[in-house]
Amino acid sequence: MLAAFIAVTAFGSALLAFAMAGALDDRQAQLVESRCRSDAPVPVAVSVLNGLATGLLLGTTIALVCLLMLLFRHPSSRGAVAVPLTTVAVVISTLFMFGAGYETVRPNTPVSCGFG
Repeated sequence: MLAAFIAVTAFGSALLAFAMAGALDDRQAQLVESRCRSDAPVPVAVSVLNGLATGLLLGTTIALVCLLMLLFRHPSSRGAVAVPLTTVAVVISTLFMFGAGYETVRPNTPVSCGFG
């Protein structure tokens, strides 16, 4: 049960950090405002929050894998429902982890010059 609590808490915290990083990321507005091809620096807070989200999602995946191992080692009547749900949660957590990791290392997005 502790593994499930850790997984849920870490996943919620990671989503919160990822959402906050998205709210603080103002690079697109800076690039559109300049109307020419340039690179806007990635704010430090955005990189830190995306990195934190990636780490938390890695912890979530590890906790869910531990929960799966416990469910297989100690079978119960709830295992018929818990194992598929936990497996789906591992996949979702891993996909979010790759998304947050990509946002952390993503290069700056250039914008070409606009006329008008």
